[in-house]
Amino acid sequence: MAALLVIFVHGWSVTSTDTYGELPARLAAESTKGGGPKLDVQHLYLGKYISFRDEVRLPDLSRAFEAALQPVLAQAGAQRRFVCITHSTGGPVVRDWFDRHYVQTKLTGQCPMSHLIMLAPANFGSALAQLGKSRLGAIKAWFDGVEPGQGVLDWLELGSPEACELNLRWINDYPRLKLTESANPIFQFVLSGETIDRKLYDFINPYTGEIGSDGVVRLAAANLNASHIILQQPAIVAGEPLPSARKRLRSLEYVRSRRSASTAFKIVAGASHSGGDKGIMRSVRNDGAPHATVDAILRCLRVADAGSYAALTQAFSSENATQQAIDNRLEIEKVPVLPDRRYFHDPHAMVIFRLLDSEGMSAPEVKLLLTAGPNHDPNQLPEGFLADRQFNKRSGNLTFFLNHAALTGCPAIPGPKPGQTARLEWIARPPYGLKIQSRDGEHFVEHWESELHSSVKDLLPMISANETTIIDIRLTRVVREGTFRLTRQLVSQSFKNTEPGGVIG
Repeated sequence: MAALLVIFVHGWSVTSTDTYGELPARLAAESTKGGGPKLDVQHLYLGKYISFRDEVRLPDLSRAFEAALQPVLAQAGAQRRFVCITHSTGGPVVRDWFDRHYVQTKLTGQCPMSHLIMLAPANFGSALAQLGKSRLGAIKAWFDGVEPGQGVLDWLELGSPEACELNLRWINDYPRLKLTESANPIFQFVLSGETIDRKLYDFINPYTGEIGSDGVVRLAAANLNASHIILQQPAIVAGEPLPSARKRLRSLEYVRSRRSASTAFKIVAGASHSGGDKGIMRSVRNDGAPHATVDAILRCLRVADAGSYAALTQAFSSENATQQAIDNRLEIEKVPVLPDRRYFHDPHAMVIFRLLDSEGMSAPEVKLLLTAGPNHDPNQLPEGFLADRQFNKRSGNLTFFLNHAALTGCPAIPGPKPGQTARLEWIARPPYGLKIQSRDGEHFVEHWESELHSSVKDLLPMISANETTIIDIRLTRVVREGTFRLTRQLVSQSFKNTEPGGVIG
């Protein structure tokens, strides 16, 4: 492989290039060894971008990245392509840059980036972003002498409209671009950990110890293998009686589902998000000792065509299955004096529900419930299935973080000694579904109750472990008679107490 131009891009709220630690130097040192890709040390750049000012938004960063990149490429030569290695928010920044400057402009064949290697990227956001915008986050930023970075945090908040927009294009539009098969291929990789560095655990902020994450970003939020499902209520039929219409609209219908192109995703053993001991980037030392992050990056850099990319994608998938096997799920934390703490690292999944109506408006007044069992009862859901739930106030989107093992069932987990059982077997309770509950009373504009139609047998096959699924639920916006009337009575009349009538078709 020819010498590579390598550009590093850091994450949110970083104020110094020491955030990269010894990883750049280590990769340069690895290039001198035989059998690996050659890295040209003279063409290695460390990104510095401003995310700690509230006025800066993600599109501003992608625009600024393009401006900073062009002189570097001009100096490197017309034929030079670059490898980009990002950490955390750096992943979405570069993805947004690629989307704006090469996908939306239909210039993907001219993109100078050959490899995008994302370390713990917040591709679907981070649960911590909502807290970063809170008063506590503002106080911390004040002590650090910076601003919280409201503009970037808006993008990073789970279920944000900006993140959903980019990721929906990734799922629905990007597959037909066949990026790995073009004459100028582009290879994307996600490397993320699921280890919690207990030394960095913040008791005020339990997300820093969240199972299924690296303490900041969930595996499901990092992974670019994702799906988009659309469910909808039937349309209103003109002149239909109110009881008949309510009954017919009670069933949600399946419209379609789409899946992203297969993307190389690696769970890096022993890696947390940050920190010098376990951080996926900061823990790398330029000492020549084996390191899981360095090994994974070098494997990514060796990819040169669609065949080798597909082979590495499959290899990563097999390794992930071993990493999350039943025998590897138990973590025991030794605590002085007190009893040891046990953690079970079950695979999790993230689901973003977008509740929209037939006019494209959000429907924040309805309540969404997950159900289980043949009676579609929320009370039958297995214990521990829901790890977290967040509501995005700007978009109205609702994000569920689900224990996938609790939903699918899980064999007993062995204890630390032969013959011991750390956790008993979990039994699944299918089929899983959902219900939409409307607000009480009669209203002139309504969204009615509904649930999964019988043609959709089970919600579970739509949701994969370590992945995000965006589910659009399109509700019919019901306008009732009486919302607007005309009268020929010229005598003054009050219509303050008008009651809603039938359905306007």
